[in-house]
Amino acid sequence: MEKRFWVQLHLALTLLFLNVGSAQDPPSCYGTPGLPGMPGLPGRDGRDGLKGAKGEPGIPASSTQLGPKGMKGVQGPPGPPAPGKVGPMGIPGPPGLPGVMGMPGPIGEPGDYQATSKSAFSAARSSSSYPRRDVPVRFERIITNQNGHYENRYGRFTCRVPGTYYFTYHVTSRGNLCLSIKKGRGSSKGDRVVTFCDYVHSSFQVTTGGVVLKVAMNESVWLEPTEKNSLVGLEGSDSIFSGFLIFPEA
Repeated sequence: MEKRFWVQLHLALTLLFLNVGSAQDPPSCYGTPGLPGMPGLPGRDGRDGLKGAKGEPGIPASSTQLGPKGMKGVQGPPGPPAPGKVGPMGIPGPPGLPGVMGMPGPIGEPGDYQATSKSAFSAARSSSSYPRRDVPVRFERIITNQNGHYENRYGRFTCRVPGTYYFTYHVTSRGNLCLSIKKGRGSSKGDRVVTFCDYVHSSFQVTTGGVVLKVAMNESVWLEPTEKNSLVGLEGSDSIFSGFLIFPEA
């Protein structure tokens, strides 16, 4: 398109010069002017110009623009923990070391247990006559009678502290001897618990027996001979009946 434009322009200029020459110029010996040449190629870039004048100062920066980076500040305190769900329980840790033993506390006042939960007795027989059959044997000489539960007048131990007791006897005899440990209430004949027998003729022997019994409040325990009743209490040949509380009733 551009080439066609230049060709048309060249033809138009040629016709213009021809018309002008024929009307005004007298005939001469010179020939007709030639056609205009084609446009030349673009020239090279020119050299850099001179340095321009210094420009006007710029507009000051606004306060919203960031300045140079400052120094690192001091770390602030930790914030509150963010609320979250309770996690599962962790595994128990190892046991800690034993603590230091504390100072002994003050001595407490004696309780009822120390005052009332003790019972024991021991009594001896000091008679050379044989006891009567089916009657409690009287051990009239008191050796120990804590809380006063053995009645030497009647030969019976009467319970004032219910619980489990141990009863035992060590007696001297000059013949056959059978003793029963009996239990009952008041002046009743009572019930036979156990019976021990030893048989000997015309000589001294020592017979022993014992039993553990649960005794209720106001129950009595005693020794009672059968028809074999050669029990004695002589100087150097004592006969004793004893009993004590093992543990009180819960």
